[in-house]
Formats: sequence, structure tokens, C-alpha cells
Amino acid sequence: AHVRHVRRICRGSVPVRHQSGRCFIHERRRHLTFHFCYQGQSSRLSWFQFRLYYDQGEQIKRRELTDKVFFKFSGGEKAMAMYIPLFSAAYSRYLEAGPDAPYIITLDEAFAGVDERNIRDMFKLVEQLHFNYIMNSQSLWGDYDVVPALNIYELLRPANAPYVTVVPYHWNGHVRQVVIQEANDKDDS
Repeated sequence: AHVRHVRRICRGSVPVRHQSGRCFIHERRRHLTFHFCYQGQSSRLSWFQFRLYYDQGEQIKRRELTDKVFFKFSGGEKAMAMYIPLFSAAYSRYLEAGPDAPYIITLDEAFAGVDERNIRDMFKLVEQLHFNYIMNSQSLWGDYDVVPALNIYELLRPANAPYVTVVPYHWNGHVRQVVIQEANDKDDS
């Protein structure tokens, strides 16, 4: 009887409020883990299973990317092995969006641990997939030859200052330049 009650709760026939990783069930005031409630919903969702393959040029030709192989990769190779499938999945979902929908991705500490050549390749892929992107990084500028144009904002905070200064740059595909705003431009914004 308890299992049937939980199934009924997780299928939405009893009001449930999600809070702090738990489901709070109004009826009988019972607590269940969010994971437990989510399992009931997952049976109604379509889940996909897929395999990832990797290729390392002449060294290794198309092999399945297993956990065993993944954990032998360097930090940069692991990052690449995670970014590419994520970009592909996001892109495939965006293909179902309306024609005017932006293809937005955001990355925190973008491409950390990835070497310069592979970062360039990642930007090339991001551009080929026509993503609009917001990335932050302590060291990444994004001014690669494969990026046709980019607005960059550097945030500067002098030691313990109570403010942050924003320095705008523009990359035109060839040169990164500081954007100087005239006094009249500031009044318009």
C-alpha cells in the first residue's frame, strides 16, 4: 500500500512541493528524497542511451570511449571528451527550436585544463555550431583566428576595493582592441 501511495504521489495526483532536495508531501506530511519521487516521473520520460567513440589520429582509430579509457586521458583530453558530447546534445535540441531562437551556451571556467591548440579547436566547433555563448575564465580571451568577432569584458577589482571596473574589448577576427566609450555614449546607456 505504501508503494502505491508513493507512485500516486510521484505521478502528481497528490500535491508535492520540492524543497532542498526533498519532496514534501502535503498528504500525511511524509518526506521522501527527491530522487525517489523523480524515479516515478522518469518512467514517463523518454530516455536515450548512446555510446561515445574517440579517435586519436594515427595512434588510435575509432574506439568506444569507456570509463576505463576516459580515466587514462589527460585533464585536457577529459575536458574535450566531455565538452564535445555536451555541445552535440545542446545543438541537437536547438535544432528543434524556432528559426529565430538563439543557440545559447554558458561555460564557467571555460576550457580549464585544455591546451591552446585544443581550445582553438573548441572555439572552432562552437562557431561551426553557431552557438551564442557566454564564457568566463581567469585566463581565456577567446581571440582565436577561428572566431570572426567577439565582445570581451575584463573585470578588474583592485586589492580589496569595494567596486569592480569593466574594461570592454572587441576582437574583430584579427586584433583585440580596447573599446573606448565617449562621454556621449555613456549617457545613452
